[in-house]
Parts: sequence; structure tokens; C-alpha cells
Amino acid sequence: MTVLQTAGTAPLPGPTRDLEQAFADLERWGYAVVLDAMSPATVATLRARVIEQAAGEDARGVGFHDGKANQRIWMLPNKGRVFRDLMLDPLVETMMGRLLGKDFLLSSLTANIARPGGVPMYLHADQGYVDFWTPRPLVANIAWMLDDFTDANGGTRLVPGSHRDPERRDYDPGETIAAEGPAGAALIFDGRLIHGTGANRTESQHRHAILSNHCRPFVRQQENYFLGLDPAIRRSERGEFLRRLGFWIWAGLGRTNTPGEKGPLEPLAAPLGALDGEGGPLPG
Repeated sequence: MTVLQTAGTAPLPGPTRDLEQAFADLERWGYAVVLDAMSPATVATLRARVIEQAAGEDARGVGFHDGKANQRIWMLPNKGRVFRDLMLDPLVETMMGRLLGKDFLLSSLTANIARPGGVPMYLHADQGYVDFWTPRPLVANIAWMLDDFTDANGGTRLVPGSHRDPERRDYDPGETIAAEGPAGAALIFDGRLIHGTGANRTESQHRHAILSNHCRPFVRQQENYFLGLDPAIRRSERGEFLRRLGFWIWAGLGRTNTPGEKGPLEPLAAPLGALDGEGGPLPG
């Protein structure tokens, strides 16, 4: 069944404030747009920080660009408390907890600036690295809209219902629609959903978004926070944020010693090494 046939059976979802409606849309279509996910003040603060960081990375010569127009900013937990605060918003807990279970992890936190002249991204699913279809998502995402998302300015292209395709066939760009919504909304989508950044066909509109990718607690994260998180942030951040990054033992995973080890992860001051039969250390 193609997306066009599927779309013809019922109206595609529109933006909503009703979270139960959003969950129904996610189940059927693989995505939902939640209105008023951020206050105008939060949108303004996040947008200004993204613009400043993008300019700073370009000035430093480390800016990452998709082609000439679009720019990505990686590892946002290191680049402002405002980004870390966003990941503790109750909406994240509600939506990702329902899709991925209460112990979900933050897999990556990045920004995407789609500028005029940007070309469309290739179509993909964010859990495409899993080489088989899963009946439930292992990954789910939130695109936080810092500007209005429109068809013209590069609003995310997606294939409604493709998360329910066990054959995972190749989709044509003509089967996509643009996810549209006002600044402050959040596009929430299943990690199995086929999607990609749209082309910004406007003359002057820059479309800014923050992308938070989340995963089940047994999935390897896209960003390695154990190595990449600023040590000063690691020492000072809230426990609930660090837990979302994986600094916690879950079901025996992530431990540094015995399977019964529990609680937050800390670097070992004195790792237990090779011992002789009397408990003394052995070289090497």
C-alpha cells in the first residue's frame, strides 16, 4: 500500500494541542505536530543561541554545512544550558516515555538551519541502521520549530504511514509531504518514519530547528556523551539530565563491575586489575 493510497483513506493529521490526539496520529501516520510546545520567550532564546553558535563556529572555521546553504550544529549539550533545559521539558518525558519507555535516552541533540538555496536531504529513517523492521520504534524524534515550518522554507519532508511498512521499500520524493507548523510547535515522529529536510525555496527565510533524537536504553547513542560531554558540565549538571544521557546503570547495562551494580556512573578511582592468588597485584 503506497502512502498516497493510505492518505486517501482519511485526512492527514493537522497540528494539535491534544496529546492524546498526537499519540493517535503517531500510531496511524508516524508523526504529529504539537502546538505551543515552547513559549515565545523560549523560542526567541533558543533561536538567538542557535544563530550565535552557528556564526561562532563559522568564524572559528569549524562550521558544518550540508552543501553551501544548510548548517548543522552538533553536540548541543555542550553549547548552552538552554539546550539542556529543553531536554527536561515535561513534553519530552510524556511523548518519548510513551513511545520508547520511561528509561529512554537522549541519542543526539543538534540544530539544523535550512537556508535559501538548500537542497533536499535524502530520504531515510532514523533507525535505518537497524537491519530489520521492528513492530515498535527503537528511536523517536522531536523537531523543535524555532521558525514557522512551511513547504516553501524547507519544512521536513515525510512519508505518512511509512513507519508501518515492514518491507522498508524505497520511497520517491513525490510521495512525501511537508510537515508544517508555527514557531513554537514540535514535530514528533517515529524513528521508522521515512523523512528528510526539505529544500528551502524562499529568497530570504532561514528555517531554524533543534532536533532531539531519543532511543531505548539498550540502543547505542548517536553522540558519545561519555567522551564528548564537557567534564565541567558532567560535574555540575542535574542528575535527571545526566541520566537521560546514559550516565546511569540500566538492567545491568553500562556497569563498571558486577551485574548487580546500580545507580549513577562515576569514573573508577582505582579499577580492579589482575591479581595473584593471594590478592596481590600482577604486572600488566
